[in-house]
Amino acid sequence: MEGRSSEVLCDLVLTDAVLRLTGARVVTLHVKDAPVFVSDVTESDVPQIVDWLDVHHAALAGRLRGWMAEGRLRVFQSAYYTSCKTFWDLPGDVEAAYKDAEVVILKGDANYRRLLGDLHWPYATDFAEYARSFWPSPGLVCLRTMKSGVAIDISKSAQAAAMAERPKDWLTSGVFGQVLAG
Repeated sequence: MEGRSSEVLCDLVLTDAVLRLTGARVVTLHVKDAPVFVSDVTESDVPQIVDWLDVHHAALAGRLRGWMAEGRLRVFQSAYYTSCKTFWDLPGDVEAAYKDAEVVILKGDANYRRLLGDLHWPYATDFAEYARSFWPSPGLVCLRTMKSGVAIDISKSAQAAAMAERPKDWLTSGVFGQVLAG
């Protein structure tokens, strides 16, 4: 399976779990209009992965097709995700999609950096307070592997522990990650 296929497969497994195990009515996957990196997903990739799943996990493939047929699994493609714009400069259609969401899960270092404007904030900046200052939906969760010096909501003690373990590359090695909610 190609790089982008494995990443979207994980997204689809999470989507299936959210739709099966929570009260969520709809899950919308936001994808790029064209791949920039090997792992980037476009709208046409999603059905191909579901077809691949027919051979490898038919039950999951069947559930995903059912969710799509019912309109509970949607794919939203936008050129915004291949632009250099920040999350506080959302185009109207993307902002409307986020406003309608109870919770948005942003994955990856690139989305996280876009959320922070790729700017260096004080590491102790409170994530929830920051997100409330402009984020359009009531809930935001960020999942990221740390691959850049752009970061917030890292306590002084967590900074010290990470620096003690990896003094030269604690922010960029990909060894550490963050799960942030606001």
